[in-house]
Amino acid sequence: MATPQDPAGSGELLAPKLRRAAGYMPGLLAISAAAGAALWLHGGFLARLSVAVPALAAGAGLASLPGAEALRPGGEHTYGFWLRLGAVLLGAGVDAGAIAAVGWKGLGLVALKIVLAYLGARFILRRFLPTGAARLIGIGNSVCGVSAILVAKDRLGASDAETATATSAVLAVGVLAVLAAPLVAVSLHPVPYIAGAICGLGVDNTAEAIAAGSAFGPVGLQMASMFKLTRNGLLGFVVALSGKRPGKGLAAAVLRDFPPFILGYFALAGLRLAGVLDPWLASLAGQASQAAFALAFAGVGMSLRRELTSGQVRDVMRGGLYLLGTIAATAALVLLIGS
Repeated sequence: MATPQDPAGSGELLAPKLRRAAGYMPGLLAISAAAGAALWLHGGFLARLSVAVPALAAGAGLASLPGAEALRPGGEHTYGFWLRLGAVLLGAGVDAGAIAAVGWKGLGLVALKIVLAYLGARFILRRFLPTGAARLIGIGNSVCGVSAILVAKDRLGASDAETATATSAVLAVGVLAVLAAPLVAVSLHPVPYIAGAICGLGVDNTAEAIAAGSAFGPVGLQMASMFKLTRNGLLGFVVALSGKRPGKGLAAAVLRDFPPFILGYFALAGLRLAGVLDPWLASLAGQASQAAFALAFAGVGMSLRRELTSGQVRDVMRGGLYLLGTIAATAALVLLIGS
């Protein structure tokens, strides 16, 4: 009997994949160590802070080490996966009270946020920034920060410099929000569901929004994640509306750009609310979510220094000030309508 032969060239196809996987290992090991240290500090000494704060610091420290370039593939290039995994696992912690607190008012706040972000970029921000950067910041401010900016970049014909300005402004304000949220929680003692809603609606990057909300306890975390992921789900809709022909192919654009990990979040939430998910499994998912976010933020910390200096400094500052203003406006809306 003839011995089956491998298809010609299969070894040649496999070798690059193995080399790529091996190239990820140093970075993965590094961010795993950074995430472990962050979780240890959070559990023992920094319980009032989000685990994101020590993880960001540890990741930034990794980026300063000699030979840090070898860590980038497994660190910077994988944090999106850990972020999505952590967000999905958050669904296991959703309860009926959080959904009731969002309600129709919450959906109205999301719609109002998107409209105001679009109008603000169109009539205010473009007076101070290049048109492409202003439009990209408006899109990121509407839905999901850097992810939306990168999706919209080519479709709007924005330059690399305009894209760098927009992403740097969003990242800078997101990091400020992560650092400021614990100070607000300790000094002002806001109502957790209100504070979480402000984080989910006001902070644009998914990771930073969820981390800021976690400073206000489990309720703040739930509210921030629900509002933020609802905004994320509208990514395709907002990007399509911002194009040259907003009505053309709108339904296809919504489906094409819908982030699939959001379905995992709501599926787990549905299982939890239906009573199918055992409490110990929900608790385990919560711990795994925190570990995934620690890995994600270690990777984010590695990329921060390079990303925050990649845009024009003056334009980044202008965009950042505008985004801080939108957070203040969002807080006012939540207090006016949602309370």
